[in-house]
Amino acid sequence: MNEILNVNVLAMYFVYGLSFYTMGLAIALQYRSYSSFRMAHSLSLLAAFALLHGFSEWGSVFMPVKVPDFGDFPMWKLIALQRLLQSVSYFFLFCFGIKLVSDTRRQNFFWWLTMPTVAFLAWFLQFSRFIPLIGTDQLIEWLLHSECWSRYLLAFPAGLFTAYGLALQIREVKKINDRSVVANLYAATVAFGLFAFFSGLVVPHESVGWLSHILNAGTFRSATGLPIELFRTATALLSTISITSMLGIFDLEKQRQVTESRRLEAVYKERERFARDLHDDVIQSIYAVGLDLQTSGYLIDRDSDRASRQITTSVERLNKVIHTLRAYIKGLESKGSDQDFKDSLINLIEQFKRETGLQVSFNFPLSPGLYIQPEVDAEDWQQQLRQVIREALNNVVRHSGATMAEVDIRVEGGILKVLVKDNGRGFSSREDPGDDGFRTHLGLRNMRTRVMLLGGEFNLLSGTGKGTGISITIPLNN
Repeated sequence: MNEILNVNVLAMYFVYGLSFYTMGLAIALQYRSYSSFRMAHSLSLLAAFALLHGFSEWGSVFMPVKVPDFGDFPMWKLIALQRLLQSVSYFFLFCFGIKLVSDTRRQNFFWWLTMPTVAFLAWFLQFSRFIPLIGTDQLIEWLLHSECWSRYLLAFPAGLFTAYGLALQIREVKKINDRSVVANLYAATVAFGLFAFFSGLVVPHESVGWLSHILNAGTFRSATGLPIELFRTATALLSTISITSMLGIFDLEKQRQVTESRRLEAVYKERERFARDLHDDVIQSIYAVGLDLQTSGYLIDRDSDRASRQITTSVERLNKVIHTLRAYIKGLESKGSDQDFKDSLINLIEQFKRETGLQVSFNFPLSPGLYIQPEVDAEDWQQQLRQVIREALNNVVRHSGATMAEVDIRVEGGILKVLVKDNGRGFSSREDPGDDGFRTHLGLRNMRTRVMLLGGEFNLLSGTGKGTGISITIPLNN
């Protein structure tokens, strides 16, 4: 077993570097800086660590293969570069852990940043002592010893702060109620805790302080029978798998944001519908009741019986308004059958005729087996269309000066066609409300909006002395 591990040490270095390089790429490509999770604002530092650390560890794979052909002079350059990349990567991991902790505790990150900065500068001052040793036999040994200081000063605290910072995120991540994400966060916390031990305390040489004599790669292998590279590789794989899997939290967050935006959009549309219904139904009814009561006031002294009947009718209409409001609030409006829809239109027109005295003809042939359903999925389409017809008839009374109106509804070629027209005075093209009219006339705007919500087209037809009409076409499902 030991022989197999000794032969494959370079392979373990390669897998170790590949693991962190994969983590860095995954974070760089997937994380969302606009996320509401605190961890998202620190992940760029973790990506920098993973990419640089992967490159630095690959140096242990390629240097033994490439360097002998060039002699000792290029070797110290490559080792120096590897040590520098390795320490810079630890610095970024240290910053990542510090930022996680400071953001969670809501403290000044720049004050906390002094710790990794001081640690890196202390290591770099020690590392730069190799310059006077260039050309001597002590150069390579000093560069190798500098790795121990890098692990003590940077890797060990970086791993601890990162594990602690990730542990602080558990409470926030639990709010999304996804066990796999929480489990991956726990695994990442454990992985970086192990990283602090295996990569921060187990150093390659025993000549740097008393701790290195007790705990180094040689004593670790003597105690366990396994090389430290195996444990570091396992830790790298665990941290990479857990971190990359945990990135799914941003997709979950995005899905929930989309769901919430759709919910808010539905609420907004419902509010708009309620406002239109209030204008087209409730307010119009209350306005008519007010006119009736005002008329009753004049009739009390002249015709008390007629005034009494009119007041009774007004009370009944107010009760209907109350019933309608309750239906809106409780969502009791139902789409009903096509025959129910036709009957409700007949009741609407009959009530309108009684209230206004206007003659209204109604034509709505229903073929046996006919099923009317607009292409646009709108459960309240019958209510929407009723309100359009109601508003159109109200406009006939208020604006046209007509004595007769006609409501014609039919289905032709998969199209629901609605025509409401009168014999009033009409208006010329110069007086056509056009788009500005739709914006300033609330009734016209509401009618067009309702039709558009059903996927249909709304057209206003008129001419001087030719009356006014509205034409509605709504595509139906087959």
